[in-house]
Amino acid sequence: MKKIYKDKILNISWTDVFDQTFFFELLIPDYQNSGVEVVYIRDLLESYKNEEILKKVSQKPAMYSEVYSPKDELVIFTELFENALKNNKKIHIVGVTLWEEIKMLEAYYESLGFLREDINAFDVDFSVPLVTVSCHIENLIWKGSDYKSQGEKIFFTPPIRESGQNKALFKGITRWVIAGIEISPDSRGSGLAERFFTECITSEKILALNLAKVLRYNLEEVGIWGELREMRVEY
Repeated sequence: MKKIYKDKILNISWTDVFDQTFFFELLIPDYQNSGVEVVYIRDLLESYKNEEILKKVSQKPAMYSEVYSPKDELVIFTELFENALKNNKKIHIVGVTLWEEIKMLEAYYESLGFLREDINAFDVDFSVPLVTVSCHIENLIWKGSDYKSQGEKIFFTPPIRESGQNKALFKGITRWVIAGIEISPDSRGSGLAERFFTECITSEKILALNLAKVLRYNLEEVGIWGELREMRVEY
């Protein structure tokens, strides 16, 4: 069994060197006692809820994405982003789903000197930026084409977006722009998170060191603390 740290992978003493198990530490955030203001996009989206479209989703589930539209989400994110920079206020935004949000962060992090051209990614000290973000695990697991088979089972807020937006979130993780992944108690308790991360590791959608960072270490740099729990992923 191998433990994944921030910048290294070490075999755990007295375990089989050839055992195909990664041991991660998952941070369960205690936002109230952390050193940064945390804002959930889902809370702010409620005032933008489109009731007329909601009436139609039983026949056309994919329309659910427009109940809380990408346009409205971007308005919310842009306002939070610009106000943080204007007021020199550190915030952590939970629930990004859009490539436009990732692009905004990339431009900001590049202006702070965090872009490394040699690896075509960002090497961010997350204690520095005024704006950092997490995405929900559901927005990584599912994409717009899944509404047809899953229906109301994936009626989350913020909504599951189309596949291009889903890919943008993975890109935000692999380029080290997204600081964390918000994992719901249901996803942890059901084993869904472990199964999903196993698929990510085996398909190399997310590398083990990157996963360790978004599960714990980046968030601690941001100033977010909480309970550490064990997460094991087969590969």
